[in-house]
Amino acid sequence: MAEFVQQNIEKMLPELEQLERVGVFDKHEIKAIIKKRTDHEYRLVRRTKKKEDFLRYIQYEINTLSLIHHRRENLGYFFKKEEIEYAIVGRIHYLFKRAIRKWPEDLKMWMSHIEFCKKWNKRIQLSKMFASLLSMHTNKPGLWIMAAKWELEENQSADNARSLLQRALRTHPESKQLWLEYFRMELLNTEKVRIRWNIISNEFSRPEGSEDIPDALFQGKAATIVYKKATEAITDDIEFLLSFIPVCQKFDFTKDHQDLIYNDLQDRFADHELTWSALAQREMQGEDTAIEEAQKRGLNHELAVLNLIDKASQVYDRAVEKVNTVKMWSLYCDFLMEKLQETASESFMDQVSSRLLNILSSAQEEDKVSEEMYGSWVDLLEQLGKLEEATEVSSSATDKYPLSPDLWVQRLKLLAAGGANQINPVFQKAIAKVKNKDSLPLWTFRIEWAISNREEHAEELFQKAILSVKKWSTPIQEWYVQWAVVSGGIKKTRAVYKWLRETKFVPLPVFRKYIELESGQLKPKMKLIRNCYEDALREYGEAEPDLWLDLIQLERTHPDGRPENAGQLYWRAVKSLSGEHNQYFVSRYALVQTGHLEK
Repeated sequence: MAEFVQQNIEKMLPELEQLERVGVFDKHEIKAIIKKRTDHEYRLVRRTKKKEDFLRYIQYEINTLSLIHHRRENLGYFFKKEEIEYAIVGRIHYLFKRAIRKWPEDLKMWMSHIEFCKKWNKRIQLSKMFASLLSMHTNKPGLWIMAAKWELEENQSADNARSLLQRALRTHPESKQLWLEYFRMELLNTEKVRIRWNIISNEFSRPEGSEDIPDALFQGKAATIVYKKATEAITDDIEFLLSFIPVCQKFDFTKDHQDLIYNDLQDRFADHELTWSALAQREMQGEDTAIEEAQKRGLNHELAVLNLIDKASQVYDRAVEKVNTVKMWSLYCDFLMEKLQETASESFMDQVSSRLLNILSSAQEEDKVSEEMYGSWVDLLEQLGKLEEATEVSSSATDKYPLSPDLWVQRLKLLAAGGANQINPVFQKAIAKVKNKDSLPLWTFRIEWAISNREEHAEELFQKAILSVKKWSTPIQEWYVQWAVVSGGIKKTRAVYKWLRETKFVPLPVFRKYIELESGQLKPKMKLIRNCYEDALREYGEAEPDLWLDLIQLERTHPDGRPENAGQLYWRAVKSLSGEHNQYFVSRYALVQTGHLEK
């Protein structure tokens, strides 16, 4: 082993001599580098090799490169790079290759090597590395895409990128991600060709009859073929078809491509809600252009946008006639709501909100209002100051969707704004309808209302809520303990904790909250704190090593603690905890004992 290490160190001497000769490092630093490298080399020739040893050596060499760069900047000396930096870079490549050969399944190592090659602009090595990576991990489409992107965007090789994606699709013919990337790549390549051709055309006169030469490239015919092949491979998936549209919209020459996609949507999914929504949204594609034109002419650009919204709405109007479903009405309302939120102009908001309210009323007449639509409808009416109408709609919403806690809370908030008379009966009705596990928002509102209005039965509401919501009641239990401190001090808190213990379910955060409150007293009662820890350990001691560590540390450091209990607690913890929890506890306890970790 020693001879191999010595041989490797001798190979490094020329670069080290150069570093000393040009003044980047002095003699002592060179000796330190040799010692460090020797240590790393010995680790790599062990019989049992560890991944961490390779990674530490690689990181050391990368840090050395960084230091050399910094020293060169200070010295203003930038020569002899081939003898110094490139030698180190070559060694790092060699270390990466050895490590990857040993652990080829480690993708993080592959990615680190790829990033290193990119940083040093090693194009040939990168191409070879991607080939090796893909031969090992053919089942990961994301890696094929990464390699193809690099070939096209960094290596400027559309042919290589195309070849990679075609190979990937032979292995994964139903990968939507691959098809979309192949489509995008062909459009990107077309855009580059168009830009180059236009530059050449402007600088030189075109030969006679050459105008038609680039037509196929100019029109992106290759992307069209990819799209057709993709939709043949993956059929009956409207969302896949729609995913091509945003890709097209990033390029200014894809009108024909978009026409093809929209025609396919109408042919294959004529009665689908997403088809109609896409057709309507297409009317808004000229929004930016319309605004620019209006501003150039000194016209009100909002009118231009409203005209586009009208056109889109006309498509939606036809859609809800032909496809009269909740989803179709919901998509219509979502579109108008989105447009409403895009501007703060009063006149614009008035017109769009008026249209939206009419659509919501029409949907209600058709009994096609979803739970989310009702929520948005009530919010809109509140924003417009139409509280009476909002209350009526909210009442209809809870009648239609009685299991929705959000709609009930919305209704209660509206009633609270108008007065307290109807709060309790509506709350009782809501609690009777909504499932216990979903009723937390209702109880939260009711308790908040009771506290803010200083109702005497706030505590009763806390307890009813906890018993009703049960294992989902952690936030209310924490709130209950905190409220007890504020309303009645530590004595009240202790009584609340005692009641919670009697419910047979106290979440760990509540135990910790109570311990925190007891520990924060001027004269903490160690007996009560210790008892709370013991209660918590009975419930969670098998899977919460930090709980044991906290109690041990408390006994060791608190003035009223019992340090002699630490050993007993340690053995109890070891017996209670298992697997990873046990290992974590033992290692952390050792650090606490040696003073390396303050718990």
